Amino acid sequence: MNDLLYHSAPAMARNLSERLTGLIRHLQPDEASRLQRMLTVDEHERPQMVLTGQYSSGKSTLIEALTDGQYQVPIDSAVTTDKVEVFDWDGLVDLVDTPGVQAGRREHDERAEEALRSADLVLFTVTVDLFDDRLVEHLRHVTEDLRKAPQLLVVITKCRSLSAAEGVREAAVRDALGSFADHVPWVQCDAKTYLDGLQEVDPSRAARRIAASRMDEVRDTINRIARARGDLARFRVPLQQVALVAGEALAALTDDPDEEAVLTVLARQRTALTTRRGLLDSALDRQETEFRTACIRAAEHLADTVESTDDSPTPDWSRVDAATATLNDELNSANQRFVDGVRAVLDSQLADFTSEVREIEASPYARQLLALDVEGDIETRNIPVDPGLVRQPGQKQPRVPAWGAKSIEHLKDFQKVWGAGDGIKNSAGSVGHKIVYKLGKLADVKFKPYQAARWANNIGKVAKIGGAVLPVALEAYAVVNEERQEVRAAKEKMRRRNALVGRVLAQCDDISSKTLIQVRGELDAEFGKALRAIDEVNRSVHDARAFRTDLDREISAIQVEAQSMLDRLGVPALQA
Repeated sequence: MNDLLYHSAPAMARNLSERLTGLIRHLQPDEASRLQRMLTVDEHERPQMVLTGQYSSGKSTLIEALTDGQYQVPIDSAVTTDKVEVFDWDGLVDLVDTPGVQAGRREHDERAEEALRSADLVLFTVTVDLFDDRLVEHLRHVTEDLRKAPQLLVVITKCRSLSAAEGVREAAVRDALGSFADHVPWVQCDAKTYLDGLQEVDPSRAARRIAASRMDEVRDTINRIARARGDLARFRVPLQQVALVAGEALAALTDDPDEEAVLTVLARQRTALTTRRGLLDSALDRQETEFRTACIRAAEHLADTVESTDDSPTPDWSRVDAATATLNDELNSANQRFVDGVRAVLDSQLADFTSEVREIEASPYARQLLALDVEGDIETRNIPVDPGLVRQPGQKQPRVPAWGAKSIEHLKDFQKVWGAGDGIKNSAGSVGHKIVYKLGKLADVKFKPYQAARWANNIGKVAKIGGAVLPVALEAYAVVNEERQEVRAAKEKMRRRNALVGRVLAQCDDISSKTLIQVRGELDAEFGKALRAIDEVNRSVHDARAFRTDLDREISAIQVEAQSMLDRLGVPALQA
């Protein structure tokens, strides 16, 4: 069974931190106190997963399935949930069960609305009976008015209760989503079958039920949404701290001065990489935020022009053409500023990192390693792994630990790869230079141009009712009733504005996502490669030590588990 990273990642961080805290108490008191302070990380805000949908659509059962039966929510054929229920999932995730919308109770809709506005992820549940008119209206309210499309997953529940021809359910979901059909994923599952599988005594029958429930698809899709949005980044810091403190704790276990030197250099390299990776992520996030703000501002300008033209007694629609051209120019300018900003962030941050590498190179510990008497070509000389020292009889014995060649080779490679050891003139071949160069290829990711003809179609029919002029978009779902005409007109105008901003933001998010996925993919590859090289040398040093204590093995296991979860939290590859 797959796990939900919203829960499993912070749960592992908490578990590893508690285990490591108990282990580092066995170190020297001063060292233990220092590492304990390093291990302390500020609590992050718990993510909120909000379930919404019509009454009796399986929201409560889905919560029970997602938590493997940890929360047994009362289920009845009546309108069961009559208030917003927040389930504290191990102090790590808030699962929010909302009242069934449009169940004939106005207060239900208001409570659901309040929860939806603060949601990190929305699970929109609908049964195999699919959508009716009111549920479509609510779905479009979530995607357009609340702008939750990037955080939305449509879940068709009770999928084993009624069969459907291939493509029927997908077509219904796409039709209900309208213009967001290509941006919002959907899955189908049967939470009751999953819970039955958990209770099944026979392992083979249990496995078949769990597989048939398709709950793994639900979890996988939630994880993909969280990765794509960067929501899982909040869990990287405590895991990175665990891996870092574990590395420093391992360094504290050795008594050999040269072992202490190499492990200290490796720990400094890991600290520099980890810190710089966090700074890069923060700076890239700021560039993305500025890009989205510029896009929203440009879209709002066009919406203002359309509304003022629409309200004019003698509308001049050529103004919309001019405003559309301005929108295209502003969006493309924002896009170029975004790409230039990302390029500048990489250039500046990686240049600063090169300076850090030079400082490590100049440290006494690094000079101590380079002073080791390792003769010959370190790339070809064969030095056997041995816990002692390599000695030549009848000569003054040079102090050459078995791990010496590998550590010096790594130190020189690290300096060269990150643009330090061979001098500034050779930095053109460094990792930072290569990443910045590759980013130049991203400049051709452009906005699709908005055209005045599209706006003419969207404005389309104009219905005059009393003193109000009501633009009716062609894709508008509700028809205008004779009563409350002015309120409906204002509501339709706001829906049209939100739809415009939503479409522009969809393109904006697509552009920024493609750019940052590629950039972060390059960074993850290079930083990950460097971290793995550090770990390899680290392991070679510990393999050559005279003994490895139980404490050493347990801390190493914690470091491996932390790195494994960090790998799972990584940015997904860009889909073709």
